[in-house]
Amino acid sequence: MSEQDRDTHQHHPDYTKIYVALVILLIISVVGTFSGILWITFIMAFGVAVVKATLVAENFMHLKWEKVVAKWVLGISLVLMLLFFAGVSPDIMKDRGLQWVNNADLAATARGIPDEEEPGKGAPASAAESAKAAAPTQTAAAAPAAAPFNPETTFKTVCAACHGPEGEGNGPGAAALNPKPANFTDPAFWTDKTDSILEKAIRQGGASVGKSSAMPAWGSILTEAQAKQMVAYLHTLKGK
Repeated sequence: MSEQDRDTHQHHPDYTKIYVALVILLIISVVGTFSGILWITFIMAFGVAVVKATLVAENFMHLKWEKVVAKWVLGISLVLMLLFFAGVSPDIMKDRGLQWVNNADLAATARGIPDEEEPGKGAPASAAESAKAAAPTQTAAAAPAAAPFNPETTFKTVCAACHGPEGEGNGPGAAALNPKPANFTDPAFWTDKTDSILEKAIRQGGASVGKSSAMPAWGSILTEAQAKQMVAYLHTLKGK
């Protein structure tokens, strides 16, 4: 048996006593937070935690009998962790520093937390008054209505890159694709196609109908009704 093993055996910790001590410290730290006094809460939250961590490290992790280098590694790790916290915490825990201001955080706070009533300004507004203030006035300009869906414009914006502006399968992206994009002007293309197949290909992608996986799914931007309109537009490209 080595000298270190003999030393460890002679100083084997009493785990039962240490466990009871940890439970008592836990109870103290929990009860102390109910005092409402800041300095007591701070001591209970951090001071007791340090004592518990020390007991665990020395006895359950056997650092009391490990080589000195293990203690140095642990100490240096704690110092580096504190340095990291000190360097990062100002950007996370504060809205402004000596030479910077987190405008986005300030704006979000202003939107989510109403200002407290200032002395001399009277009672806070009622719910009805707040709703009235938040409601748009009659003189406010109405929001512009969304433009109606145009399948031709959508085709030239979304599909023409591969299928070409006239649907001939000769878009600028077609050169790099194999198999080539469909030519909607070719009557042969329509011999085995149904509207439901085309609608599925548009919304779920080419692979969903056994075609090229290079054909992406547009279901996230096109509804079922819009997909039907796209298919109706494709029919207009026959024989062009």
